[in-house]
Amino acid sequence: MEQKKLFALDIGTRKIVGVVMQKNDAGYEILGSEMLEHTTRAMVDGQIHDVEAVAATIKNIKDSLENRLQLELKEAAVAAAGRSLQTAGGKAERRCTVLNEVTRAEVCALEIEAVQSAQLQLARTEAADRDKNNYFCVGYSVVKYFLEGQEIINLVGQRGEEIAVEIIATFLPRVVVDSLFSALARAGLEVISLTLEPIAALSVAIPPQMRMLNLVLVDIGAGTSDLAIVKNGSISAYAMVPCAGDEITEYIASEYLLDFYTAESMKRQLASQEELEVADILGNKIILVAGEVIEKLNPVVKEITASIVKHILELNMKKPDAVVCVGGGSLTPGLTEELAEKLAIASQRVGLRTPAQFDKIEVKDSYLLGPQGVTPLGIAYHALSNPPAPFVKVSVNERELALWNVGDFTVSSALLSSGMNLGNIYGKPGLGKTLKINGVVKTIKGEVGKPPIIKINEQDASLDSLIGDGDRIEFHRGQSGKDARLLVSDLVKDMHGQVSVNGQQVGVQTQVLVNGKQVTQEDEIPDRAVVQFKPANSLESILQQCGLPEHLLVESIYYCYINGEKRVLKWKPIAVKVNDQEADMNQIVPFGSAIIYALRPTTPLIKDFVSESGVHDIKVQVNGDIVAIQKESASIIMDGQSVKMEEKIKQGARITIDKSESSAILSDIFRVVDIKPSVQRRLIMKVDGQDAGFTTPIKENSIIEITWSEQ
Repeated sequence: MEQKKLFALDIGTRKIVGVVMQKNDAGYEILGSEMLEHTTRAMVDGQIHDVEAVAATIKNIKDSLENRLQLELKEAAVAAAGRSLQTAGGKAERRCTVLNEVTRAEVCALEIEAVQSAQLQLARTEAADRDKNNYFCVGYSVVKYFLEGQEIINLVGQRGEEIAVEIIATFLPRVVVDSLFSALARAGLEVISLTLEPIAALSVAIPPQMRMLNLVLVDIGAGTSDLAIVKNGSISAYAMVPCAGDEITEYIASEYLLDFYTAESMKRQLASQEELEVADILGNKIILVAGEVIEKLNPVVKEITASIVKHILELNMKKPDAVVCVGGGSLTPGLTEELAEKLAIASQRVGLRTPAQFDKIEVKDSYLLGPQGVTPLGIAYHALSNPPAPFVKVSVNERELALWNVGDFTVSSALLSSGMNLGNIYGKPGLGKTLKINGVVKTIKGEVGKPPIIKINEQDASLDSLIGDGDRIEFHRGQSGKDARLLVSDLVKDMHGQVSVNGQQVGVQTQVLVNGKQVTQEDEIPDRAVVQFKPANSLESILQQCGLPEHLLVESIYYCYINGEKRVLKWKPIAVKVNDQEADMNQIVPFGSAIIYALRPTTPLIKDFVSESGVHDIKVQVNGDIVAIQKESASIIMDGQSVKMEEKIKQGARITIDKSESSAILSDIFRVVDIKPSVQRRLIMKVDGQDAGFTTPIKENSIIEITWSEQ
């Protein structure tokens, strides 16, 4: 079997360590390693601040190992660190065919799906929304596997219809990861594997057989102290504490007026020498007793350990069984004892873990022998023992991204991996307006939002479109629709014009009131406004602008009782015609129309009412047809008083009409009956069967016959 070789880089705040490790049948062999310290503070708190300086150091390590081992290094496994760590849990399930065994590729794809689920969860949190850098998954650990709903240690080789996995994923701001990828690219390296520093350290410091215990791994570096907690056989939590060895170095530098690198060198000698000779920044030589310096550092050590313990208890919710310390900062005198005291556990339960205790890994270089060698070895070991998911490189809006890819990968997956929140990519509809117009509530809708623009290699695509290595994705969020906007001119089209009123040209104008204030055509009507207006060319508005008072234009209802029967009459004190047609006050009059009006009494007369009711007519039968002859000779009594037809009606009056005194003559019927004359025949007229003449009296219900003689 071909032996596997892997180049791993531990890019720390103070130094970079490169390790070439080979996996063989006997275990893991270190073919070569190299360690270089940063000549400047190119990194702070685990984050690259000077990409070019870090890239130059990486390239020096790469070149040195290539020359020594006579091989070409094209890719590297790396681990990330940083203060802004975020964690999220994820779960994925998948249906399988019971006939086939579950493969390692299927398990890997299931794990990545769970990572994407955690990433989606993080994208929806307030923390991700507030951080404009966006987050990238830098590592994950499996919490549990499930087969047919039952927990299982390993899915590979199993058979079942349903498999599932729970993971805990860790995320850092995209800028932290991008700077890491950029530094490697400048050094001529591609990233083959990316994980988190505590995950890498955990893989060798606390192997699976130790994880039934409740243990805490504390990796104390220069910029950060990384935590990982295990219990019940799996990893339960990760965290990063933003204080570590640099706080001690900075305190020494301030206390003894030293430059940073002199203080760092002095810190490393405290545990091995009794006296130290250094020169301050003014050139003064100082001889210091190591024990006294350690005593002065005690407050800083207490502060660092207090912060670490606070995070441990928050994540573990109780004191752990033991604490395993790695990293160069764990060599700080008194630090492990202080951790034990603050956790209230026995001092022997807090200790250092070094590569000398690792099975199947032989270490020779001195800078890898102590606890500071755990992380670089862990990065290499983790990448060799857990084959990483392959990366694909795509660009989103001209920004290159390295993404895990197993099986089909879609645009939505790439956008999520870039840190975008997909919860609001579609344009929202514009806000509408609700108005009360002339007493009627109306709603005006805003503009419909526009969908997002998505293209792959300049071709239209969707969120579900598949992507591959090298694809260029262009993405623009949907645009929200414009809010509803209504001008007065949109509501009232024609505000000015002319009409003819009783032969005179009159200019008219619409008056619009918004919330009680008069406005112009160019004004915008706000939401929830109360709008009142009458069109300039409504008949009522025209007549009012001609000076007619409103009460003359309003129709009134009058009623009275005639001979005991209720009668109702609609009455307007004005008669109006528009272009010779009877008109209504609410009618819209086209500009240029001719309006003729005449005033009537404000209150109807009795004759208007009685004429309408027809109760004083004399009804007779003429040649078999009933006809009515109007007569005004009837006696009219209103509320007990004798009145004339020209008197005003009283609302609710009781009127009695006595038709006994009402009479007519035969000739009256010719006003309502059309009798064609004949010069050759004689007219024969009869009233109630008797011959009659033109002056013969007729009365109610008289029967009249009118015929022509045959001669």
